[in-house]
Amino acid sequence: MDLNRILLEVKALAREVGEFQVEQRKTFQLDRVESKHSHDYVSYVDKESEKKIVSRLKEILPEAEFITEEKTVEQKSEDAKYVWIVDPLDGTTNYVHDLAPSCVCIALKDKDGYLLGVVYETSRRELFFAARGNGAWLEQDGTEAKQLHVSKIDDLDKALIMIGYPYNADAWREFCLNITGNLYGHCASIRSYGSAESELCYLAAGRIDIYFESFIQPWDVAAGACILLEAGGKISDYAGGDDNWQSGRQVVATNGLLHDAILKEMQIAKPHK
Repeated sequence: MDLNRILLEVKALAREVGEFQVEQRKTFQLDRVESKHSHDYVSYVDKESEKKIVSRLKEILPEAEFITEEKTVEQKSEDAKYVWIVDPLDGTTNYVHDLAPSCVCIALKDKDGYLLGVVYETSRRELFFAARGNGAWLEQDGTEAKQLHVSKIDDLDKALIMIGYPYNADAWREFCLNITGNLYGHCASIRSYGSAESELCYLAAGRIDIYFESFIQPWDVAAGACILLEAGGKISDYAGGDDNWQSGRQVVATNGLLHDAILKEMQIAKPHK
């Protein structure tokens, strides 16, 4: 496998689809939005973007199978050698309300983990990418790629924290209220941007120091996780293990230096199992 060639082609594809989304937003109409379930939206832009991505990825690596958000292609079999994990438009709620960020997310995985991750954040025209063992990088406005590294903040009191609030509010309300209340006033600040993949990339770039969310999906974390790990970050579930984060059930990501501290706060807040 020529991973460098594949990465170049995926980067170009992510940019192309991202620019399609930017153009569509200029004439976007809210009455073309559908609800998948309570407060979770999908639009024709999500679906058309996924079709474009899947069609091209089949050409780039014909033997690979797929895990995709909009299910426009048959999903992977258990014995797949290579799997594309695609979120065609992460941050749909932001997109339909003309807010930032939102992004195109493509990851490739084999049985040993992530091979590559590409995230194109459309509002800032930022292309984040990584390939296994080659670090994490950012290209912006055609400039030379810059290598990414997580922050060096090691004091929770100085940490900028991103929290994602799950759609199934009944199950997660107590935890979210507890953790927000416990952290408020005891960290630099708390934010919620509404795009898990963008937030993982911002963590990789050292812009934030901690991100966590639950009740999301594999396509919400795959590309960003690849980029973050290559930038020196750490990811786990809320118990500090690997059981739940790749599925999206529980995702806590940090610069590594703050991981134990935020896990302690999570256990105090009593996460939903």
